Order: sequence, then structure tokens, then C-alpha cells
Amino acid sequence: MQKALLLLAATALIAAAPAADLNGDGAVSYAEFKAAGDARFDAADKDYDGQLTREEMKALGEAKRAERAREHFSKMDLNGDGAVTEDEMMAAREAMKDRHSDRKDGWREKMLERFDTNADGELSDAERAVAHEQAKAKRGEWQKKWKARKGDKAKRPRLDTDRDGIVTRAEYDAMGEALFARMDANGDGMLTKGEGRRHKGPHPEGGRR
Repeated sequence: MQKALLLLAATALIAAAPAADLNGDGAVSYAEFKAAGDARFDAADKDYDGQLTREEMKALGEAKRAERAREHFSKMDLNGDGAVTEDEMMAAREAMKDRHSDRKDGWREKMLERFDTNADGELSDAERAVAHEQAKAKRGEWQKKWKARKGDKAKRPRLDTDRDGIVTRAEYDAMGEALFARMDANGDGMLTKGEGRRHKGPHPEGGRR
């Protein structure tokens, strides 16, 4: 449990920093990224000693979980009265169903566009077979990439590099710099929308994400 909280805290400290587009130009520079990360470090460093203990990291992780819970609650509390009624819960559930239905419809339209060769609005057995083979091939490609990514896991930088239970400013800065470099897919020194998004596992087209 503690390990999970520390991981959440690390994510809260660094990975959330790209949301700080300080000048509002739609991109995050390294300076903006670091400024947001530094602010989070300073907020977590309760005793102002320039380093984060396990307790401080754990407290930050718990605060992040509470923040997410509040955000989830506020989305359901449609009238903002601080209470969620049964009607509001049902409305939230229906909204979720609608989003799922929209995604399903979008996926079906995409499949028809790609594989409905006779344009009859349906996929024949032969067309489904083609779609299945392409999905199988795509799945194989994703599995190879996923295995390669897992193989590189040991090479990834750690937040607490010397594993002494304390994160110094230098360790934190090094992790932030390495993370920014990994997220900056095109190497232009800026994070734009879509960069830095990581998939949890193989998800070939036609499968579940």
C-alpha cells in the first residue's frame, strides 16, 4: 500500500506538471514544466529542508487521491449543493452510458469505413475475416512494443536514486528532466497536446483500451 502511495505521490509531483501552460500558448516548455514541478516540491516539503521524506511523499499522494475524489464528486453534484441525490447519481450513470455508446458507434463507423468494401452498411463474413487478420497482426506489433518497453523498465530513472527513503532536490530535478525528455516525443523542447500520453498495455485497433 505504501509503495502505491509513493508512486502516486511521484506522479503528482512530476507527471502532473505539464498541465501548467503558464503563458497559455498551448504548449509547455521545459521552464514551465520545471516551474510547475518545483511548486509541487515546495508544497510537499512541509519542513522546508529541501528534501522529501517518505511521510511527505505519502501525504502528497493521499492529498492527490482526495483531490480526485472531490473532482469526481463535483461532477456528480450538478446543482453544487454539496450533496449528491439519487437523481444526480442516475444522471451521471446515464451520461457514462451515453459516452460508452458514442464510443461504440464511432468504432463501428470506423470499421465500416475501413472494411465495408461493398458499401452495404454491414460487414460480411469475408470482410470480418479481413478485419480480424489485420487486428491480429496489429496486436502482434503492440505486444512486441510492450515487451520491449517492459524490458527497458530497469533502465528508467528512479525518483529516489540511492533508495535511502529521501528524495533530494537534485534527485527530483534529475527525474523531472528525464521525464520531460521521454514525454517530448519530437524532441523540440516543447510538450504539446498528446505528447507524454502513455498506454497501460497493448491495445491494437479493434480491441479495448
